[in-house]
Amino acid sequence: MGVIKEFDSRHPGLKLKDLPFSFYSLPIFLDYSGFLLERNGETLLTNQDLYYKQEFPSVFLPKKPVNWEDASITFTSDEDLKKIKKRRIEILIKKPIGEEFFYKTETLLKPEAKIERRIEQFKKNYKYQVTKAFPKNKIKDFYTQWKKQKKRVNDNFAEAEKFFFFCLDNLKKYKIKQVYVVVNNKLIGFAWGVGHQSGNWAGLHLKVNYRYKGLSRFLHQERAKLFAKKKFFTLGTGANEPGVVQFKKELGPSQEKKYYYVLTGRRKLGK
Repeated sequence: MGVIKEFDSRHPGLKLKDLPFSFYSLPIFLDYSGFLLERNGETLLTNQDLYYKQEFPSVFLPKKPVNWEDASITFTSDEDLKKIKKRRIEILIKKPIGEEFFYKTETLLKPEAKIERRIEQFKKNYKYQVTKAFPKNKIKDFYTQWKKQKKRVNDNFAEAEKFFFFCLDNLKKYKIKQVYVVVNNKLIGFAWGVGHQSGNWAGLHLKVNYRYKGLSRFLHQERAKLFAKKKFFTLGTGANEPGVVQFKKELGPSQEKKYYYVLTGRRKLGK
């Protein structure tokens, strides 16, 4: 293995616009979790494996086919798999890791009737205020209360929590757009989003007090209004949480892109 360097979006060593549109190609996500590795004359974008800390799989399929051999890749799409198979490269492990959800911004600005009813339910039942900023200490307090609502957490939760606080500490640096909802002077939910170098955008975090019916859908729409001029957005994957996956499907994605963790061997020569 070559020398591993921490990723820095200000001096990335690769062109961000060459990366696919994805939550996982956001500068803020890559600054948090990304590393760079030189291999066969190519700068590979990698991240540290969640379970095997000594492993640094490529985030996406490398450009050079030579780097598809003896490789591990975190977000391998069906299209990527076809390319690998066409090169007759042996696939040793293929593990589904979920699908990434992509949407048209217009879908939330002008939602279908079912979503619209839930939004109107919230508007009708609560006297609320919307603001674009909130004190950091109170956001932390709300996060603590939000976390107590969760009956169970999966293996990804600890890492997701670290990323949340990384975002909180860097709201201004990455120009994160924010929307907060207050009832009776108490924060009951918020949503953050950020622009993507492709010209689209991504939803970062959305946390709500579960007692308030329709709030999450209301926040999705309010956040979408901040990016009304951008055509598409991503909400990332469902993080292997069935409830999250179901909710993201209900929002009406325009595309669901399946991903696999892949480990490859060598290219098979001959017939």
